Amino acid sequence: MSPQSTVHSPQSQGKSLGFRVLGLGSEVRGPESYKKRRSKILLTLGLLLPTFVSLSVFSACGRKTPVRPPELVAPEPIGDLTLEATDKGIRLHWGRPQKYVDGSNMDDLGGFAVLRASQNGQGKVGAFSQVATIPVEDRDRFRKAKRFSYTDEQLTAGTLYRYRVQAFTLDGYYSSPSNTVELVWKGGP
Repeated sequence: MSPQSTVHSPQSQGKSLGFRVLGLGSEVRGPESYKKRRSKILLTLGLLLPTFVSLSVFSACGRKTPVRPPELVAPEPIGDLTLEATDKGIRLHWGRPQKYVDGSNMDDLGGFAVLRASQNGQGKVGAFSQVATIPVEDRDRFRKAKRFSYTDEQLTAGTLYRYRVQAFTLDGYYSSPSNTVELVWKGGP
């Protein structure tokens, strides 16, 4: 078979129409061989097509939402942080944030970072550092915890301790720090 083939039609009764098909490598004749030849042509085109055309298929599932900038998907800051002295240490209490900074309802609360700063020997309060991570594991439950708490037991008597809490999402977006609470630990309630 040559790279150039002549195309015949039933009306021309075997006479050439002068058309040439380049690169298919087969001669196409009347309707009797149309189906057989058509499948060969389609097979040939099917083998050549992937080398010239890239087809991307993306699955589309789930709920489509508008894209929001990262600074708007952080949780709202906690504003109700309180503390109390217990026999074992300083116990912090705070409420669950319900919304993102942009005001939409939050459904992917990942947990909380508890931050602490303490007063050094010269009376200067140091920088805040993270002392605990409190995970949230009730996202799929119907009843979600509304209040959270943490007890800090690594304390020294006579030292001033300051606390803040930050909420974070499953994607790692952190809220601004909460209100600051402080207490001089005296060794008990």
